[in-house]
Amino acid sequence: MKKLFIPLILFISITLNAQIRAMWVPIWEITTPEKADNVITDLNKNNINQLLVQIRYRGDAAYTPNKLSNFYENNEKQYHAIKDSLFDPLEYLLEKNTNQDLEVHAWVTTFVITGHKLEKLHPEHIYFTNPQWVTCDFSQEIMNYQSYMGAYLDPGIPQVQKYTKNVILDLVSNYKVDGIHLDYIRYPDSHYGFSELALQAYRKDVKFQDADAWKQWKEDQITNFMKEIYSNVKKISPDVQVTAAVISNLDEAERYSQNWIKWLQEGYLDKAYLMEYSTSTSTIEKHLNFLSNYDLNEKIVVGLRCWSTAYKYPAYKINEKIKLVNKKHFKGYALFSYTGIRESDYFKSLKIK
Repeated sequence: MKKLFIPLILFISITLNAQIRAMWVPIWEITTPEKADNVITDLNKNNINQLLVQIRYRGDAAYTPNKLSNFYENNEKQYHAIKDSLFDPLEYLLEKNTNQDLEVHAWVTTFVITGHKLEKLHPEHIYFTNPQWVTCDFSQEIMNYQSYMGAYLDPGIPQVQKYTKNVILDLVSNYKVDGIHLDYIRYPDSHYGFSELALQAYRKDVKFQDADAWKQWKEDQITNFMKEIYSNVKKISPDVQVTAAVISNLDEAERYSQNWIKWLQEGYLDKAYLMEYSTSTSTIEKHLNFLSNYDLNEKIVVGLRCWSTAYKYPAYKINEKIKLVNKKHFKGYALFSYTGIRESDYFKSLKIK
């Protein structure tokens, strides 16, 4: 019996400390059963052990809101490109995934809630039903949906936080996912956050108001939201991982009120996924060397660029970065994205191991 005991401990230890090899799969890749089948097949063939599947794109759903329980009210409508109203992509993927080594994490965009084409949104979309929740710039002009990646709800509005929290907790309550992966959990830029409802909340919360107090208050809105999500997810399902895609440069992250280092240090984020999308391996190496000083490598997954634009970005450049991440002993890497890999025909050349 003792001979079996030590190998079992070693097996459990190795399993718990396994390297993450993740891939972001955008919502448009799972709009039909055939597409979802291709995703599962491709990831299993290419040694991916974590599927980050986008099931909320812009305030919409590639799942069934309030599927079994409506404890957390969620009225978001189906993603426009899913033509079969009875098709539930998230449920389908969870049922089709028979590989116990492949985790399924629900990738959720948090505060950005439109794209650049409003005609694709349902008439009852939150952008139309609650326009006062959209963030404003310092002149209190509502954010233009054509700017950045689309219009954002204002994180400083209490009703926005409650609404978004309900969407996330509804997912955790109704689906047996391995994780919730939060994207765009930040402000769109430093000069946003000035919606009237947010300013009312700020005046109520902060007695001595100046530029530093405003900056700190905005950071607190994102941090406190993160804390709320983490504690509530763990109450519902302790084994569900809570992760986030984050701005890797800490100065840039501060500009967007995203203090993800603090989230990791204080224990309300299981892992941070760096958006480390430079094509330069040396640039990424310098940045990873700097982040290693925080002694958080076991909680950091390095997101790598896997798409090509007008100029050639060969697969060996991606392999260099995978090798670098392994050398630096981070928790693993995530490839962005499945679409980019397929369009650039990277699968045959990537060394994912």
